[in-house]
Amino acid sequence: MIRQIFSISAILIAVALTVTHSAIAAAEAYKTSKGEVVVTGLTPTTRYQIRFVNAQGKPGSRQDKSVNSCGEIVIERAANYTTLVVGSETIDPAALETKTHVKCKPVRNGKVVQPSGVVRARTPEAR
Repeated sequence: MIRQIFSISAILIAVALTVTHSAIAAAEAYKTSKGEVVVTGLTPTTRYQIRFVNAQGKPGSRQDKSVNSCGEIVIERAANYTTLVVGSETIDPAALETKTHVKCKPVRNGKVVQPSGVVRARTPEAR
């Protein structure tokens, strides 16, 4: 009986961890009519390294960007790149749906949270 309770508990913990991890890793992206790429579903107040392949096929990098409190990064003039890499997410801006970006309205709780650490992006391959 104790083994059954332990097994059921272990299964429930594993399911909870899988669901939690899936919710955190659900980054999505879209482009705006202004040529921005918006990546959502990221960890708020974390810094992400941005790398890209430009229209001439040359890889490059941009400075690190902080995720706002709504879990988004807005990358200006990014729709012109052939490949964008934000952390572990590889994005083809040309294949993204165009949407209207609604500016983040953070919840004010009186605390100022400073970003910590940087999520590194792998270097994209030139085409």
